[in-house]
Amino acid sequence: MRAAVDEILIDAEGGTLLAVAVAGGQAVDIAREPLDRRLAPGSVHAARVARIVPNVGAILDLEGGLSALLDISGSRVPAQGEILRVQIVEPPAGDKLARAAARVSLAGRYALVAPGGKGASISKRTAAPRREALQGLAGRLHVEGEGLVLRAAAAYADAADVEAEVARLRALAAGLSAGNSPRLLLADDPFAAIVRALAPQDAPAIVCGRHETANAARLGLKTLFPELAGQVVHQRDGGAVFERHGVSDTLGLLEGARIDLPGGAWLSIEPTAALVAVDVNLGASTADPVTVDVAAAREVARQLRLRDLGGLVVVDFLRLSKPGERARLVEALKRATASDRRRVDVLGYTAGGTIELTRARSRGGALD
Repeated sequence: MRAAVDEILIDAEGGTLLAVAVAGGQAVDIAREPLDRRLAPGSVHAARVARIVPNVGAILDLEGGLSALLDISGSRVPAQGEILRVQIVEPPAGDKLARAAARVSLAGRYALVAPGGKGASISKRTAAPRREALQGLAGRLHVEGEGLVLRAAAAYADAADVEAEVARLRALAAGLSAGNSPRLLLADDPFAAIVRALAPQDAPAIVCGRHETANAARLGLKTLFPELAGQVVHQRDGGAVFERHGVSDTLGLLEGARIDLPGGAWLSIEPTAALVAVDVNLGASTADPVTVDVAAAREVARQLRLRDLGGLVVVDFLRLSKPGERARLVEALKRATASDRRRVDVLGYTAGGTIELTRARSRGGALD
């Protein structure tokens, strides 16, 4: 069960907002959002098709001399010079262009509205007892000519709040006309992106390290998340915001491979180009292997969130020999990763005795 997020700590680092979610006095997740939102996932552009590259996609010219790549596989091939409405789904990385999608979707805490889409649905993460009621609400709110998805957080919200958010998203969508020249149509607010990532169904205090950051947070949340704008506070005690709850110490440990576990056991995490390798060591612990492994499983899930690691993850746990211990460990890992904002698939034991899992890489617009 996911622990409710009590606070989100936010400070600016250069051109980036660093945000840390705290639950029960412990850092549980991290999000980083660029202050320049033009190529941030979720931002919407009117873009000109510069050229078509076979088997690659369409190169787009954006306002301000920026470029992006549009995937056109399985869809209509646009004409050179055509103006399209597109949405950034992946930021640029290294020498790779930002990636854009022709389908636009506007996300809130409770809903996602896709103008021009079809049908109404609910998040797959919605708890079973609430699925029927939420599906009914989605059907009542849906209108022709749009796609509507109600997120898992909507199951815990008042129907009136969900309806109000859908109306706000539709109003934003109504102003997204491509026009006849490249321009930025909508910049996804970084504070809204942080809330969607770290606390989709909570109402945490949002603690900012600077006056200007707090003011920007209130302004940014006012449109999409007005109920949270009043939760923003500026830390006034003179200390750095990440000194709260020892978060600065946690951030410092993320630079290293070793993570100590209670009792003297420890694990190491080594990201490589092909996979993330995790090794669990008994160290000085006198606990039985399954106890150490279950504790390590919880910490592995937390470290994947804090370090935002994705792709294939291979974990070499301590060897287990008693009947049922392997199944217990796999279930513990599934429970520990169930609340991750990215999709995690625990694949189970390999022939070599390790456990493999996959964690979706960062991608804008991903639903819970």
